[in-house]
Amino acid sequence: MPALGRAFGGEGGIRTHGAPCEGSPALQAGALGQTTLPLRLTAPIIPQSEFALNGTQVRPAYLPSREKMSVFSAALVMALLEGRMVRLPPLEWRSVVLGLDLHFRWSIAGVLALLIAALTAAGTDWVMRDHPSLKGRSTFTHWILPALTAWVLEILLQHLPLGFLWWAVLFAGLALWFLVILAEYVVIDSADLRYPIAAAGLNGLGFLMFFLMAVGVRSVPWRLFFAAPALGLVAGFVALRAFHLRFSGAWLPVESAFVTAIALQIAAAFYFIVPSPVAFGVVLAGASYASTVYLGNVLEEQVFPQSVVEPLIVVVSVLLLLPWAW
Repeated sequence: MPALGRAFGGEGGIRTHGAPCEGSPALQAGALGQTTLPLRLTAPIIPQSEFALNGTQVRPAYLPSREKMSVFSAALVMALLEGRMVRLPPLEWRSVVLGLDLHFRWSIAGVLALLIAALTAAGTDWVMRDHPSLKGRSTFTHWILPALTAWVLEILLQHLPLGFLWWAVLFAGLALWFLVILAEYVVIDSADLRYPIAAAGLNGLGFLMFFLMAVGVRSVPWRLFFAAPALGLVAGFVALRAFHLRFSGAWLPVESAFVTAIALQIAAAFYFIVPSPVAFGVVLAGASYASTVYLGNVLEEQVFPQSVVEPLIVVVSVLLLLPWAW
């Protein structure tokens, strides 16, 4: 027992405040009968910029700059209000080429909608540049859905009478646009805990905007020569964004072009067959979403029964909604 006592700091017995290592100054001090201070165990300090969760390093939850979002929102609201107040005659061009009478007519409202989409894309780039995880990367993929949301909102507002419904659509559209901007800011960093929710939300909002666009285009209505390519192109961009989110930043232009071709053919076939704009939008958005999901499942090498379950559910849902939407 004396030997055990000497091993733990002297002959006075076992110390309960800590066990210094053999040969340390604290052990020598204990052998001389001097009082020693207890050992203190301190945990490593984690920086405020990042923390650990289950052994995985996770970055903090970044949010867009309030100052930039305020300026961006004010500019968009002013542009949308000007689109309602400004009424100018359309631009027309007529010419005869090889005996063919060519007549083109551009609406100022359509041109303004494109300008609002371009303004939204520029503002999105301005807001996204502040994200610490961007590190000089291109923000092109983050422009698509915000610009599409602003464009669809302007098209809807142009064809609604001024009143309670007009203001309700304006505020609802701005709320959706804000959610799209917030989700796009979150998905810049794949280590963000909110990434899965934001990515799923962007996919849903993207196809929702495509549905509203199809309804708006069919309601005007545009000429099929312009409507089918525009709808097919937008469907391809929405699918490209969905593939980019699902496959961790991978670019899949071939698969997106396949979705474009499907949407273009369905738009051309059903443009005059389906009389209801809502039914037309349901068919077109459902087919585009089902083809996007199916291609994603095939790229993930899912087996045949599993790869077609979700697309079939979408097709059945569209068939069930058609009588109501017709």
